[in-house]
Amino acid sequence: MEQKKAFEQPKNGVFYLVPDPKSKKYTIYSEYDDGESEAVHLVLWDSIISLLRRRFRDKNVDLIEDNYRGLPRGRIMQNSNEWIVAWGEDFPEEYKQDVLLEFKLDDAQAIGKVKWEFQDHETMQANDKRIVEKTLGIAMTPKGFKQTVNSEKIIKEVLKK
Repeated sequence: MEQKKAFEQPKNGVFYLVPDPKSKKYTIYSEYDDGESEAVHLVLWDSIISLLRRRFRDKNVDLIEDNYRGLPRGRIMQNSNEWIVAWGEDFPEEYKQDVLLEFKLDDAQAIGKVKWEFQDHETMQANDKRIVEKTLGIAMTPKGFKQTVNSEKIIKEVLKK
């Protein structure tokens, strides 16, 4: 007889989508909390900077230490008996399922207890996004990210030869 899976209590917290240049995909980096404090995004950002240093070894990642609104991000909050996923309008929708799994929301989603809600506060801030893109050499859109080519650098290298 097949055993019935126990309901997993969803988690509250915050998350970022962190670019991985090897896989050319984002990975979710999260911190569980009460779902209310902006300070958690800031604390998590310190860990993300460390991760980005490892992923982008040839880039000066320290330049983006203050640009914590420069990557797609969101927050999970419980409201009575449902969970709200607050996310920015620039969030790539293909990562919705990853967020559900990361925060144990798949059971709640199956019974209609998860609400996806755009919030301006979770949208990337334009200046932070621009600085992160320039520093990491990527271009981000709601469809994901891609590495960019530094044409000035290539031209200089060609002219040297």
